[in-house]
Amino acid sequence: MASILLTDDVAVVRMTIRRFLERGGHTVRDCDSADAAEQILSSQSFDILVTDLWMPGRDGLTLIAWVKAQHRGMPIIAVTGGAPRTPQVFSMEEAARAGADRVLMKPVGMQELLSAVTDLIGSRI
Repeated sequence: MASILLTDDVAVVRMTIRRFLERGGHTVRDCDSADAAEQILSSQSFDILVTDLWMPGRDGLTLIAWVKAQHRGMPIIAVTGGAPRTPQVFSMEEAARAGADRVLMKPVGMQELLSAVTDLIGSRI
């Protein structure tokens, strides 16, 4: 199974997504900001990143771009409820432009998330 770094600023969302991933047999480390994710990624490696897009401070789009530059080949799943006061499709397009390999809309279902992880990890694990 995969080693996953999960980043989301909302504790209940982090807990829910973490449980989905752990039920799927994956190992999960979570954090609440892009800054925390970068610190963790500087000292530990993961098979995949799952990140929210819209967080206080530096957003998930910045994190995605940083991961693509610093950890080439690491798949990224962006999970978003949409940007404030904009259509959800905007968030999906922005995440894809930043380099997310898959974009899922909140509320994300367990099977949808696990399928995305499996698709992106494939034979890497």
